[in-house]
Amino acid sequence: MGTITGTNGDDVLIGSDLEADVITGLEGADVINGGMGYDTANGDGDNDTVSGSFQGDDLRGADGDDTLNGDSGNDRLMGDVGQDMLHGGSGRDTIVANGYDETAGDIVDGGSGTDTVMLNYAAYGAGLDIRIDDWASVQTLTGGMQVMNVESFSIGGTSFDDVISGGAYADALWGGAGNDELWGGRGDDTLTGHTGADMLAGGYGSDRLFGETGDDILFGDAGKDYLYGGDGDDKLYGGDGDDLLISDVGNDLLSGGSGRDQIFAGDGADILQGGAGDDVLLSGLGDDKSEGGAGDDVFIYTHGEGKDQITDSSGSDRLQIGNFTGDFTAKAATEVNTLDGGTTVIGIEHYSFFAAGSDANRIITADGNDVVFSDGGDDTVDLGAGDDYVNAGLGIDNVIGGSGDDEVSLGGGGADQADGGAGKDWVTVIRSSLTGALTFSVNGAVATLSDGSVLTNFERYQILFGAGDDVVASVGSAETVSFSGYGGNDRLIGSNGADWLDGGDGNDTLTAGGGNDVIRDYDGWNTINAGDGDDQVAVADGSSGASTNVVNLGAGNDTFSRSASNGVLDLDGGAGNDFATIDFSMSWSNVGFELSADVTATNASVFVRNVERVKLIGGAGSNTFAGGSLDDELSGGGNNDTLNGGAGDDTISGDAGNDRLRGGAGNDIIRGAGLAGTEGKDVIYVEDGNDTVYIGIGDKADGGAGTDVLNLDLTGQTREISFAFSGAAVIVDTATWFNGFEGLDYAGSNGRDRVSGGALDDTLKGNNGDDTLHGGNGNDTLRDGAGDDQLFGDAGDDLLIRDDPSGRDVLDGGSGVDTLSFSEGSTSVVLDLQDQAASKGLALGLTVTNVENIRGSGADDEIRGNANGNVLYGGKADDILDGRTGNDMLVGGKGDDWLTGGAGNDRFVFDKDGFDGEGDVITDFTRGQDKLVIERDAFGIAGGDAAVTLVTGTDPAATSGKGMFLFETDNGRLWFDADGSGTAEDPQLVAILQNVRTLTTSDFVLA
Repeated sequence: MGTITGTNGDDVLIGSDLEADVITGLEGADVINGGMGYDTANGDGDNDTVSGSFQGDDLRGADGDDTLNGDSGNDRLMGDVGQDMLHGGSGRDTIVANGYDETAGDIVDGGSGTDTVMLNYAAYGAGLDIRIDDWASVQTLTGGMQVMNVESFSIGGTSFDDVISGGAYADALWGGAGNDELWGGRGDDTLTGHTGADMLAGGYGSDRLFGETGDDILFGDAGKDYLYGGDGDDKLYGGDGDDLLISDVGNDLLSGGSGRDQIFAGDGADILQGGAGDDVLLSGLGDDKSEGGAGDDVFIYTHGEGKDQITDSSGSDRLQIGNFTGDFTAKAATEVNTLDGGTTVIGIEHYSFFAAGSDANRIITADGNDVVFSDGGDDTVDLGAGDDYVNAGLGIDNVIGGSGDDEVSLGGGGADQADGGAGKDWVTVIRSSLTGALTFSVNGAVATLSDGSVLTNFERYQILFGAGDDVVASVGSAETVSFSGYGGNDRLIGSNGADWLDGGDGNDTLTAGGGNDVIRDYDGWNTINAGDGDDQVAVADGSSGASTNVVNLGAGNDTFSRSASNGVLDLDGGAGNDFATIDFSMSWSNVGFELSADVTATNASVFVRNVERVKLIGGAGSNTFAGGSLDDELSGGGNNDTLNGGAGDDTISGDAGNDRLRGGAGNDIIRGAGLAGTEGKDVIYVEDGNDTVYIGIGDKADGGAGTDVLNLDLTGQTREISFAFSGAAVIVDTATWFNGFEGLDYAGSNGRDRVSGGALDDTLKGNNGDDTLHGGNGNDTLRDGAGDDQLFGDAGDDLLIRDDPSGRDVLDGGSGVDTLSFSEGSTSVVLDLQDQAASKGLALGLTVTNVENIRGSGADDEIRGNANGNVLYGGKADDILDGRTGNDMLVGGKGDDWLTGGAGNDRFVFDKDGFDGEGDVITDFTRGQDKLVIERDAFGIAGGDAAVTLVTGTDPAATSGKGMFLFETDNGRLWFDADGSGTAEDPQLVAILQNVRTLTTSDFVLA
């Protein structure tokens, strides 16, 4: 960051193009230009001219009649005292006035982009009547500020009765004292009444309304609105859309309207009305009246907080009761149900009870889908028809299911009784805190635990055992089971369904049946029989040290894994295509493992039979691993290893050490040690297949048959590298060479690299140093680095990447349609293909030839094409794109972009990366010549739609429940309404077509 301070005279101060500067003019009539960075500039005293140049700058005039020019970027301009000229330029600019009395004589031109004026009238001596419109011509605001091309306003009212209306964009309006009227209009507005009896209307858009003190009336209207009443007896009306209405102090009326609303009562006696849609109504502390209306509503009530009336007449509704204690018997929904304390309920089909404390509750539900959390105590829960859930908690509980598919959870109280009833029911019994042994058994429809619990008419069982030696004696006809042994020497068996068996600590015996089971055991001397099905089995050492596991996977395509261990493993894959991961990384021995039908590992107590695929992970020894005929994964570990993938598409990693790696047949991925920066001199034999090989300094690689790609990473090396890649032998130095590769992915050294690619699609990166890179044939990717680099794409459609602004690079695309990309940079780009002397920012110092397409950076860019047909991409910020002559394609990307096609048949593209509702400006759209290209996925347009749906007019409105475009013929604004209603999903601005007053579907192209 640079700091520049002027004198008390008339100074000319210019900032750096690559730094964020802080510039202060002091006294005198100064001329200040911040340059390319994110600058802060203050003219200070006298009549100053302050310009921000390109990025988002903070400009202040201070005293005097100043001229402030934001130029490009999202700027903040403050004129202060004096008659100032403030020009926002392009971008989303903010013009700030501390008070209306400082604005007399100021002239504000927001320029392009969505600009905001902030103005406070707190000290003004009369009520306001300000009605904001689409002002392209100069308008004079109360107090004397003249504005044009300003879309958004932040206006603070007086202590009198104000009327303030917003415009088409996002406005922030607040009333101050007095009884105010605030109208949001279109856009996502924020309205604040402050004191007084205020009326706030959000209008279109997703608005935020705050009544605060006084008896206020709030209207959300269309959109997803937030309404907060504050103090006083308020009336809140959500209107269309999914709204959030919140009461506070006072007796309030909250009416959601249509949409999926959330309505929260406060401290007073409130009236809550859900309206149409599936709403959530939360009662407060007072005696509230809640009415659901149409839709499937949820009422939330805390037992003991007020004597409420809860009513619903349609839909399938639910009442959630918190802090419940006592007894309750639900009647039919058409009858009045009364809770302890006097709250009445009618029209509710489903209940959720959340009990508190250790009281013995008795809850009898009706025929809905009910939820009961009974907490502590010896509870009785009797469920009717419906799919119910009960968590009985602690205590000795009695749960009686109905005819639906119920789920019951019983805590650690012991001797519980549960009957699932008809349907397919699931029971969970939690006994993990017990230290004694338990026995579980299923006999017909009755299951028993040795602690006295009886479970009847359940089809699925989950038991969490404790620290004892637990036994599952029988599972009967259970459809599926889940057993966790925790501690102790457990004997667990499964059903013929998809089961979960976890032995926990201790010496366990786990026996699964048919089905695709998950089996875990992480300690002890264990015997595992997985049975039929495609099972997942995992073992590991635990707190007692190295474990011993005898595992029979059985029939099916099974997956087995043993984490790092020095223990004994006896594994039989059984029938099927099985995959085993065996981790030897804790071993210091030289382990040998060659996959076959019957393997005894060398220097490890591992015995494997009938396993078809393996993942082997080596330790500190010099290991010898060989795969089989399928796709294996071999990792050598930390010494001099020998790895052979065999047939199949294998992944082989030498890791540290001097390794010998052989791919064998198949399309293999082989990694030498150099890629990870570890030491090692590896020898790699690729053999057959289309392989990908990674090497570094000290490695040797032979490509073999097939189309092979070499990744050579010399990052950090301090040497000069020179070679032409052609498939023949290349000697990098005496210890590093490769031969027989067809494709190249190269990362250069810190020295001077001179590298040429081959016939395929190569990737070359220069890194540090003054590098010369040639892509050769193919569609290549070339990237610069620090230093003065020369990148030549040569033949093919190449991508040249500039991400280091420090060098003076020469970039030549060569033949084909080539692209220069700045997309990975965070510094702005100023580039004109016809006048490169004006280049700035990330393009500074570039010489660009034979490049047709440009991709911008993540900052604000200004990119201009030439006479060729260019494709210009703006990127993530607020960009200026100009195609000049030729048939160009302009993609603004995210942000507020300024697009000029120039002469020719141009395409303006809005894709998933470019449509974000900000709205681009198209300066020269010519009907019958230019087109708006709409990507279907970005706008949710179905593949069967042959054309867009378009409504035009001075105030166009959606006509059906599908996505459609709305074009305002009086100002050229093009909107998209995603749901075709203008309510649930607010229309988003796509573009402003300057000087265009007619638009038809023929001006669009769907892509």
